[in-house]
Amino acid sequence: MPKSRHTLLLTSLLVTAACSGDFGATPGGVQDMGFARELIDAGRIPPPEAFTVEGMYSEHDLPLEGEPCDTLLCLRGALGLAPTLDGEASAWLQVGLSSTIDPQTFRRDDIALIAAIDVSCSMGWNYGEDSETPGKVTRELMRRVVAEMGADDRVAIVTYGSSVDTKLGFTPGDQQSKIQGVIDDLSDDGSTNMEAGLKRAFELARGLQGDAQQIRVMLFTDAQPNVGATESSEFSRMVADAADDGIGITIIGAGLGLGQELVNEMAHLRGGNAFSLFDTEGVGELMADSWPWMVSPIAYDMKLEIEAPGDYRVADTYGFPGSAEEAVQAKLEVASVFLSRRRGALLVRLTNGDLAYDGLDVAGRLTYVTRDGATVEDHIQVKNDGATLDERGQWYAQTSVGRSVALAVLVVAMKASAEHYAANDQPAAVELMEKALERFEGDAAGDDTLAPEVELAKKYLELLRASAPQGSLYSR
Repeated sequence: MPKSRHTLLLTSLLVTAACSGDFGATPGGVQDMGFARELIDAGRIPPPEAFTVEGMYSEHDLPLEGEPCDTLLCLRGALGLAPTLDGEASAWLQVGLSSTIDPQTFRRDDIALIAAIDVSCSMGWNYGEDSETPGKVTRELMRRVVAEMGADDRVAIVTYGSSVDTKLGFTPGDQQSKIQGVIDDLSDDGSTNMEAGLKRAFELARGLQGDAQQIRVMLFTDAQPNVGATESSEFSRMVADAADDGIGITIIGAGLGLGQELVNEMAHLRGGNAFSLFDTEGVGELMADSWPWMVSPIAYDMKLEIEAPGDYRVADTYGFPGSAEEAVQAKLEVASVFLSRRRGALLVRLTNGDLAYDGLDVAGRLTYVTRDGATVEDHIQVKNDGATLDERGQWYAQTSVGRSVALAVLVVAMKASAEHYAANDQPAAVELMEKALERFEGDAAGDDTLAPEVELAKKYLELLRASAPQGSLYSR
């Protein structure tokens, strides 16, 4: 059986990390574009919120070379010059994230894990083992996660549907048969009162404050709450309050009925991340790729302050939870940084009125807070000393900068085309994606890691041309 793209990428990352001694780190938030990919494979146009640059970045290894690092979190910078899709001359600053941990000897913190599991009818718990429902996927991932628990870990299980039930109070992780038995017995229970389920999970979590190295709620949902709170802002407040109490959240979005906007809002908060899953095969890939890194934050409250000379201003940011206002001096924030097999990226676009970039000198000041509460300060300085642009009007100090720019330009165009399509302007959506695909094919030439994204963009464009339906599997 041929290896999947995911398996081949994982093998490459393991070899790279072993050779370089430079392990990965990525911002929290949405960790993949799986929802958009699955909808496109199913012949549907994803909603605009399914396209996130941070999700795309998290699927790619975007390393930057630099001086050896002696801190747990390594931050490096590199510069590029290239026009935007609309032709505006721009400078691009990539901030690369990596870590000095040794994945072979790393030991995660003991964890108190509260699984908040959606048992509403839309999850399909009672469809049987032969059906690839969100419920079956959830059960399989819970089995795999629990199998990684030890005597010093604790597991609790809360279910929410029409009612909320604490199926399992905190239980030592080595009591496998007891915990797995509760997972095996999960079944459908009507509506989706996610608000009540999260409240119960956070109540249990707060009961262990000061008595666990890490407390994390793992929320399993298709993000279609229809009882109690239903708006993303209401859930964001709940997650933010828990984060203030030192409780992290990992969201597992299951199925093609996923409410991506709600997932995005919660996952960007301190201690938060999110992954999407659609079948049991994906469970094995997620565990091989992301465990225990998905529950291993190494930094919080990372702030990047950019100083650009003269008339330069920060025009756009990519990979951050939110956008910076245009300013000569920009302060950008990342709520959490997690360990990862991939080296992450943040990207800043700068412009000036003269469109002249020779001698550009950009400084960046970074601060972040470690897991033990210490504040660390770091600095980045990047320059362009008269670099020559290629025939496409581009120059990059390192290959990864060009890759990061190409991916950001593509994802932004895909999102904008989805917005045009949602506004019933199909011609504008098609025209934009035709332009974006032409640019991306040029950017991806000779880069095998970007070949799958070329195919994704082509398939997406064909759906736009064919007037395919837009939205989740259960919407319009």
